[in-house]
Amino acid sequence: MLKLKLAQNRQHVKCNQKTVLFTSLEISPDDTTKMIQRNHHVALAIDCSGSMDGEKLENAKESAISVVRRLSPSDLVSVVTFETEVEVKLNPTSASDPSIENIIRSINVGGATALHGGISTAFQLLQQASVANMINRLEVFSDGEPNVMPYDEDDFVQLAQAIRSNGVTLDVFGIGDDYNGPLLMKLSECGGGKWEHVADTSDLTTIVNTQVTEMQNTVISNPQLKIALMNGAELAAAVIVKPTLQEINLQDIPTSAGTYSIGLKDIIKDQSQTIAMRVAVPPIEGENILFVDVGITEGNSEVAHATAKLSCSNDKELYNMEIDPNPRILLSGSEATVLLRQGIDGDEAATKLAKTIIKNLDDPETTKLMDDDAHATVINAKEISGDIKPGMSEAEKKRVLHSTTVIETKESNLTCPNCNSLIRPAAKFCFKCGKAINKNEVEK
Repeated sequence: MLKLKLAQNRQHVKCNQKTVLFTSLEISPDDTTKMIQRNHHVALAIDCSGSMDGEKLENAKESAISVVRRLSPSDLVSVVTFETEVEVKLNPTSASDPSIENIIRSINVGGATALHGGISTAFQLLQQASVANMINRLEVFSDGEPNVMPYDEDDFVQLAQAIRSNGVTLDVFGIGDDYNGPLLMKLSECGGGKWEHVADTSDLTTIVNTQVTEMQNTVISNPQLKIALMNGAELAAAVIVKPTLQEINLQDIPTSAGTYSIGLKDIIKDQSQTIAMRVAVPPIEGENILFVDVGITEGNSEVAHATAKLSCSNDKELYNMEIDPNPRILLSGSEATVLLRQGIDGDEAATKLAKTIIKNLDDPETTKLMDDDAHATVINAKEISGDIKPGMSEAEKKRVLHSTTVIETKESNLTCPNCNSLIRPAAKFCFKCGKAINKNEVEK
């Protein structure tokens, strides 16, 4: 069902000496994968606080109705609204019920923003109706800052983690420019879903429908990545690069007997996931030593497995040879992007460090060896570093922050007419050859 591509930047290390290796894992559904028919339960949590009045709320309601229309009669829908108070507008009901659209259209604006309560109540409805093999999705629409207790970030993190641990995916749609972007991004990360910045509410239905399509194309729900390293090795850093970029806090990762467990996003047909890691390797002797053993599990079942080996050598040319720089570039470029998130909020030191990392990756010989994902990661980081400026408006901050979550690759980038390498649509010059870009000459 799944293909695992495990890569490492070096095959040899110096004998009896500590070292650092970079490794990456690409997870993709096999071309022959067939969808297993599953039922769905979508809980819609809709902000109807005073700031949602007008176009925002109307477009949110139309988007919610669009979700319902995409579902089958065997699927369930729940609807919760939140303002100063939280209200269950619709208990779990068949998506074919003709009254649902009128219920959604009857939603009116109220007062404050009880975001935590709205999400928590929608989660409870999902739990009440949960059955085996059902895919549960919680879709949150909000335009504001939570101002009804609880509203501390830790409260939301704990809630999102509980949601994900129960197999539910949490997607968050931030509407306009006044909501708490970092908080909604954190919610979606911990909840296993995506945060979408919706500056123009007329785009909301299209964006929401994309998430519904992904839900319907789910191959594996709530997968776990198990990483077992050789004795004495330690996972020093890890980043999920795709489908959305997410730094992994190793202090939050469960470990047992040298095995690390990392929760992944649902695996979607025709969508790959990539994880990049830095590993501290202890002194070793010998050849073809098992270096890392990885497995993907769904529930209690392992659905894919891969291993990589490592040898030691005293040949300087051999142990200094980097056979594949892409795992290192993926991690370094991603770490630079995470630093740039701090730069958006005015952390000049973080921005400076990110730019140093990017500059170090700007090596012509290394660039020639980059694959599309590694190249796109560096392009993205370099473009974002140029977007961060003093005095940014809230709208600009939201746009740039959102661009740090998705690494645009071959499908969304353009091709440089000078050297045929990938460039971002907004790029003014090519990262690889350095030449200015004439948008009239580029090709998809």
